[in-house]
Amino acid sequence: MLNRLLSKRFFPLTIKYISLIAFVVLIVTGLMAYSTDALFLKQLRSTNLGNLIVWSYWWPAIIILAIFFGRIWCMVCPVELITTFFSKIGLKRKRPKWLLSGWAITIFYIIILFIGIQGFAIHRNPAFMAIYLLVIVAVSIIIGSIYEKNTFCRYVCPVGYLLGLYSRLSFFGWRVKNRSVCETCKDKSCIHKRYRYNLNAKSCGVDLYPANITDNANCILCAGCLKSCNEYQSETDANRPNPGIRYIGFANDLFQLNPLKIAEMVFVLVVSGFVISEIWSEWKLTDSYLNYLPNLVIEPLSIENNFLAGVIKGAILFGIVPAIIWLVPWLLTTLTKSSIKIKDYILNYGIAFIPIIAAAHLDKSILKSTSRVPYFNFLFDDVTGLSTAQKIIDNEIFIPQIPLWINICVSILMTLIMSVGIYLSFKVVRLQNKKYGFNESLRPAYLIPILYGGIFLIMLLIWRWNM
Repeated sequence: MLNRLLSKRFFPLTIKYISLIAFVVLIVTGLMAYSTDALFLKQLRSTNLGNLIVWSYWWPAIIILAIFFGRIWCMVCPVELITTFFSKIGLKRKRPKWLLSGWAITIFYIIILFIGIQGFAIHRNPAFMAIYLLVIVAVSIIIGSIYEKNTFCRYVCPVGYLLGLYSRLSFFGWRVKNRSVCETCKDKSCIHKRYRYNLNAKSCGVDLYPANITDNANCILCAGCLKSCNEYQSETDANRPNPGIRYIGFANDLFQLNPLKIAEMVFVLVVSGFVISEIWSEWKLTDSYLNYLPNLVIEPLSIENNFLAGVIKGAILFGIVPAIIWLVPWLLTTLTKSSIKIKDYILNYGIAFIPIIAAAHLDKSILKSTSRVPYFNFLFDDVTGLSTAQKIIDNEIFIPQIPLWINICVSILMTLIMSVGIYLSFKVVRLQNKKYGFNESLRPAYLIPILYGGIFLIMLLIWRWNM
């Protein structure tokens, strides 16, 4: 059914135009709500239309969709529309090696986390959120104007990169029905340069050949190859169009055990630290533990600048802490006969962190989305949120508490999700041990799900079930 919809000229292009309009509205409402008052911003981040939708609903939604349906957000992403337009009229230069290496995405993501999230707190200030979205658009325009095809989507966009990692868990993926059809195809319309910059029936812009796609990491689900396969047939073939969305089974890509690249490994490591911060900051007790190590560094240095303190905190929480967690299992393997080189460990066993990271991100998404529901009662009467935030501070408006039964349901769901993530991580370690011929002898590797998964599960059990 979805493949039939994707074959239509209006889909998903129409949805992209709608999402572009929504994107502009969110940016405008964010820019209209500037403040530097910390107390005021604490309320404004939930009362401003742009900030509430972006961080409490849009971001959680694309995480949830990626885990179950792959990079489906990329299908309707307005930024893809923007960068495609500029690549069509731009210089169309070949991509340099530094872009192809994957480091551009990793560095871009680190900048967003360290400077954006920790330094400027873009997730807590609507105006900064809007500027962040404008920066993403500006980068996509610059990259699109210089380089060929969908360079931004494949080699620069950290959102798509993250969704590609979570898509390893997806039930669905972009595949061809019959590879033999591709082998006998003469026109190769899905990769022909003639159709590279079409809006609808276009050849692949992210350097993929549909017949060779075996995972969800890089396909942006634009359906261009499906349309070109149907429209530009040199000879009529009833088996075409051949590419489309197929059911591949839960976590199929994860169990292929495709090793991480170095740049990708650093990306995953930083994300693994970020989600610890995201979950632990929800509870005052664990939040105090979370800030203990950064404060050991920041307080003796008497750093009063919030931006600098935030960057240092980010470096510790998103870099040093996860690096220690990653290395503990490997250090213990060096004590066994089945020791493994550190590079082989982080690139191969590093994928065992992905299902737990995804589970933690999914838990945070559910928690954030449900906790912000009461704010919708006042949202559309004051889209900037300025008046509503002030009334909350002045006790003229009271935000109702989430009902206990909803909190219980959320707690059950979060616990189950994290348990599934830990189970999948155990399975990855077991499959890797078997792949390397270690069988059960590389036992320290099981500390990945035990140690890293335990950080989340134990916290959830104590916090959520002690309501």
